[in-house]
Amino acid sequence: MDETTARHDLALVDRILRDVDRTLNMPPLILLAWGLFAAIVNGVQQARALGVPAPSDGSFQLPLMLLAIVISVWAARRHDTGRETRTDTQAGITFGAAFGVLLLVNLTAQHRVIPADAMSLFWAGGMSIALLAVGLQASRPLLLGGIALLAAAALASLVPAWFHGTLALGWVAGLVVPAVVLRTRRTHG
Repeated sequence: MDETTARHDLALVDRILRDVDRTLNMPPLILLAWGLFAAIVNGVQQARALGVPAPSDGSFQLPLMLLAIVISVWAARRHDTGRETRTDTQAGITFGAAFGVLLLVNLTAQHRVIPADAMSLFWAGGMSIALLAVGLQASRPLLLGGIALLAAAALASLVPAWFHGTLALGWVAGLVVPAVVLRTRRTHG
């Protein structure tokens, strides 16, 4: 067998393995960064609703979002498992599309058409859909995280005095806890 044929055969095997491997290799740090970002935003809003002096949204939301983006890009570049599975690609597309749509709605409609509290529900609902979709395909922790975030979004409106606090807990249960579970599993084999 010559070198060209061998490379072609190995590339074919690699494509087959990529298609059948349903392993999710998403860096847990990305989930942790976004879960903490959303929990902090909702936590500060809850503190403000309870009368605690808290910084304005504009003073911390954009810097925190930029930090989460930088962490996500850094973690994605640093994270090399040797092979990106089709599930990894689909998860990236799912989370990217959800984030993009929610950000666009946030930037164009919040305070004009959609009240800020409703926008918080849009973010929780949209990201729970992404977690559920990826979780159903490849990750029980993400599936449970999606259920937790969706439950928090549903419960938040029933406890108006703790609306943002409930969402903050949902973000922790929906993204932070699954990130820790995935990281622990990866560390302990």
